[in-house]
Amino acid sequence: MVTEKIQRKSNYHDTYIDEILNMIDERLQNNKDVETGIAFEVSLKQHICADAARRFQKMHNDFIHENDPYICLNKNKDKFLSDFKDVFHDVDQCQKKAEEFTASCLKPAVEKFVNRSLGPDIIDQMNVSIRSSFPDSVLLDLLSQDDFEKYESFICSYEEYVKKWILNKILERFSKGSTMFEEQHLQSCINSINNAIQKAKTENSGNVKSFVEDVCQELCDKLAISQDALGAFMILNNADQDQFAHWLTECVKDMAQTLREKFKRTPIQTKLQNLHVNPQNELFKTVNGCGKQCPFCKAPCVAGGTGHTEHFASLHRPQGLGRYRWEWTEKLVIDICSSSVISDGNFRNTATKNELHPFKRYKEIYPDWKIAPDAYHEASDYWKYVMAKFNVKFAAAYEAKPADIPATWKLIKKKQAEAGLKNAF
Repeated sequence: MVTEKIQRKSNYHDTYIDEILNMIDERLQNNKDVETGIAFEVSLKQHICADAARRFQKMHNDFIHENDPYICLNKNKDKFLSDFKDVFHDVDQCQKKAEEFTASCLKPAVEKFVNRSLGPDIIDQMNVSIRSSFPDSVLLDLLSQDDFEKYESFICSYEEYVKKWILNKILERFSKGSTMFEEQHLQSCINSINNAIQKAKTENSGNVKSFVEDVCQELCDKLAISQDALGAFMILNNADQDQFAHWLTECVKDMAQTLREKFKRTPIQTKLQNLHVNPQNELFKTVNGCGKQCPFCKAPCVAGGTGHTEHFASLHRPQGLGRYRWEWTEKLVIDICSSSVISDGNFRNTATKNELHPFKRYKEIYPDWKIAPDAYHEASDYWKYVMAKFNVKFAAAYEAKPADIPATWKLIKKKQAEAGLKNAF
């Protein structure tokens, strides 16, 4: 969130820290099973806000420097001198002022409008494909790469991993010359500008200052034109209104072509950085459900949104992947939740106050979770394959001892794992 704010290159606002504190409160609220005290909460907030404050301070300093009146005056020094000479020698400024107004006022405003519109377009375009193929596409991608680090990241840093996966899908979709919707938004802006010019001409204001004000007023609902740039443009302006309108129309045509070429050659990665909304974050919200994970194997809840009262997962995993280990041997547990809940086994953790509790009565400890018995036994082949292949590596990462893997698990091939996954979904 901090990075996104900084990329916008705006000034700092007090609400930014409030947003961070609200995000932390929301995460702590959603993870009540993690026991935290007030000291931990205060320390966490101090740590995160201190880091954010340093970055926001630099953003504020950069903004002040960029908008310092003395620096801005020096930037425009040559332009003011040139304008003064033109006025002194009674030079026709029409073409020059039209080019200046287009470059300093209209062009930045049009680019901002396109960037503001592009994010929702990408989200709409990707939403159907992401939702229809999630989460089996993520798991199939993991299976095809067969990379332990990626599996560990998916299990331990689920949100971060899925957002990266969504981003890669966006890059894949729009890096092949696919339209990025800029043309329709650009054309919409050009039409609005031309209409504003025609309407301002009918006002017969008599001078360029009033003419430009009329144009800007007509565009104010669509384009955010910089008042600083507009103010600098108005100084020492003796252009003729009709001639200015003619040259402005020509300049707008040139601007449109320049922006078209710029949009075509700009990499998708750069475009994504300039958006006002982050597509992968918004798309993640549509597939993430409530963010809860199975208390035993850490499989994510797939119930949509946050309004449901019961959590459930599509495909449970060996509990060792959720860091569960046998108390006396410290070996990772291979039991799968969907089988454990109909067994005579017991579990204990902080939620049970380290007292043994029967799996069959897990609802007494986790009343908001529904763990259905495995209807398709072969569906769990996917995670059995992963556990068997990366047993030693998971044990090292979790500071445990490797699990006792059944011989039948070691015989599961990648094709079987894939078939089990497709069966589950």
